[in-house]
Amino acid sequence: MSDLLKDFKSIFETKVAWGDQDAAQHVNNIMYLRYAESARIQYMDDIGLGFHKGGDNIILADTFVKFIYPLTYPDKIWVGTRCMMETIDETSFKTEQIIVSQKYNKVAAIITAKIVCYDYEKLQKSSWSPTTIDAIRRFEQD
Repeated sequence: MSDLLKDFKSIFETKVAWGDQDAAQHVNNIMYLRYAESARIQYMDDIGLGFHKGGDNIILADTFVKFIYPLTYPDKIWVGTRCMMETIDETSFKTEQIIVSQKYNKVAAIITAKIVCYDYEKLQKSSWSPTTIDAIRRFEQD
């Protein structure tokens, strides 16, 4: 695995598919967001808080992508995800993610996202349980 990911404990790996490309023959911008989404779900699984239906869970409040290097087929990528610990509050936290091309060992994109605790039954923002915050802290500090 690349040294570019040394600060990330949650690593998602996937292949770049031919269909991920657009007419310009590079990966379409929306695919970066899909890769990041899959990696965030894996992050929640990795900390023991996998996505489930009903009750409190996560919802994406905002995201920002800095595109650095174009991805193309064929390639495999790693997506590293970590919590930006200083951003944890009662209802949200931010993640930082990097997408790394295995073919070129280069960072293709840096993504930040605000994740909010959301009650899918009441359809409103909710508060993290102390267990959730502790799980994030344990995972990131180990």
